[in-house]
Amino acid sequence: MENKKTTTKITEEFNWNALTSFRDRKKSPNPEIFEKHGVKIYNNEPYALDFFEAVFLGREIESKEPKINEARRIVSVNSVSDTTILVSLTGYIDAIIDVKNEKHFCSLHNLTTQEFVDWLNTETGVESFLDHGYQVVIESINPYVKVSLSKGQTIKIKSEFFDQIKKPTSAYVGKIMEKNGGGFIIKVQGVDGFLPGSLAATNIVRDFDAMIGKEIPVVVEDYLKESSTFVFSFKKYVSMILPTKMAELSMEDKYTGAVTGVAKYGVFVEFEDIFTGLIHTSKMTPEYKERFNTGGFKPGMPVDFWIKEITNDKKIILTDEDPSIRRAEIEDFKDKNLGTTKNGEVIAIQPFGTLVKLQKDIVGLISQKEIKSKKKVFNVGDNVLVSIDRVHNDKIYLTLPNEG
Repeated sequence: MENKKTTTKITEEFNWNALTSFRDRKKSPNPEIFEKHGVKIYNNEPYALDFFEAVFLGREIESKEPKINEARRIVSVNSVSDTTILVSLTGYIDAIIDVKNEKHFCSLHNLTTQEFVDWLNTETGVESFLDHGYQVVIESINPYVKVSLSKGQTIKIKSEFFDQIKKPTSAYVGKIMEKNGGGFIIKVQGVDGFLPGSLAATNIVRDFDAMIGKEIPVVVEDYLKESSTFVFSFKKYVSMILPTKMAELSMEDKYTGAVTGVAKYGVFVEFEDIFTGLIHTSKMTPEYKERFNTGGFKPGMPVDFWIKEITNDKKIILTDEDPSIRRAEIEDFKDKNLGTTKNGEVIAIQPFGTLVKLQKDIVGLISQKEIKSKKKVFNVGDNVLVSIDRVHNDKIYLTLPNEG
């Protein structure tokens, strides 16, 4: 009698049509489980992968009991409206995301909250969102589970920062918020960190107030356990990208920079935010040389220049002379003098050879190999007869004619 009643009760409550419908559907293996483990499991519910790994691989599965401030991964998006997003989390927990509280998460992805909602209302948007593996932090449990994407993203970002300390591969844009002791508070991906003044620029920071509000690229330098603070560095970012950026510099383009210092041999200039070059006195036009000799260059002053040379040890030599004018002078000299002999004056002795002034602003080089082969010794100020052997770009190469 009891068995009959029990059977009747089940028959009344169970939807047999749904079971028939399920049986009639074409079965397909869970693609996530098959791709990861090569096993065909015909369960395509959001929890399927976690359940499979727990049962068959012995992996510990997250508890069904949610806890406040606990982080969990989103496994499915169940419904989306302009105000709320219903999701399922690992551990088979359904939860609500309050859209109006996710402005921080959206800003990190350059979206408004409405753009974020519209994106999640598309099939490709949901797929991309789930593929990213976003996690949330549980904020409340009663009367329903409410979670925060923004807090979950912060946890993920901090985890990424720790990985970057071990193996730096990424740069981030940070905004300098305020001064703090010997440096600045900088906000990077929504996380407040410390930017030491010594790491905030390629040169010495002289005006800390002028840095506030700036957005600059940085990398993660360190983590201070005592204050739970990440340390960031602009200078380390520069050292990482400098070789690539240096290869992009042009010898033809005119640049504008700012004077960072003056030495007895020239003017140091910062440009393109990351480079520092030297306008040596030997590379100055007479006008610049006069200005230099009379103290006309001060730190912070803007200057125009061209890149003259990048040395083997990556030093950048600058000049205020337009290279097109210089090329025209060299071409004119070449047309008139190539293959001839001229008298010149020795103006410098270098390890690689001897520099000879041939006429105003025209200097040629006798290689050290040539000097040794002719068994010559020169001193600065000597007059010397030379042959104009060849001209390449703006360089003039000389040889010594055979005596007799």
